[in-house]
Amino acid sequence: MVGGILQAIGWAFLPLLAWPIIHLIFGKTGFVKGVSEALISLIDSLTFWLGEGAKWLLPLLVISVAASVFALSIFGVTTTKWLESAKYFQALIIMLGAAATLLAGQHVRVDIFFSRMSETGKARVDLFGFYLLLAPVCILLIWNAQSFVSFAWAIREGSGEADGIRGVYILKTLIPIFAISMLAQGLAIATRAAMALSGQTRPARPEGVPPFFQTTRDHGL
Repeated sequence: MVGGILQAIGWAFLPLLAWPIIHLIFGKTGFVKGVSEALISLIDSLTFWLGEGAKWLLPLLVISVAASVFALSIFGVTTTKWLESAKYFQALIIMLGAAATLLAGQHVRVDIFFSRMSETGKARVDLFGFYLLLAPVCILLIWNAQSFVSFAWAIREGSGEADGIRGVYILKTLIPIFAISMLAQGLAIATRAAMALSGQTRPARPEGVPPFFQTTRDHGL
């Protein structure tokens, strides 16, 4: 059931995937421009707050690892739950924070050519990169995740260890959540690129975004 719900949410984005192209064609009209601005602002805000939530898991990750190390080195004891908790926190941080990283322009990218491009060239890379790379991968993840996520929830899949954390089904659910959040943020970036190619001013970043998100590489795309 959960897998089906997440897949339905993912498929709900499919009609929106054509929006950057629609903006390129009809972007001069006030209605299309208004929808694009609203769509970008909504997605950017949701992505930002998702990343803000994920970053608070970092202290828990540090505490989990430190507690495991101290317990083993000082008292000579350890538990499977402590060891596995670090993996859970790490997975949550990476999968929930990936879209925020994309919004910040802090993802790994080859800047040998991109950094030297004009604003128009960067906009074209972001637009075509979304359709040729990001969107197909995310759609494939959403499609393939339905069956194993649904099965994991049905049996409440847990650790392979008897004393481990009974939450593997939660980890598997992060896969379609990751794909949906990346697809949404990619759509916002592609729409920004379409606005740039149309010579229009793009929406401002969410209010309160720290300087970390305002990079020279991103330029609002």
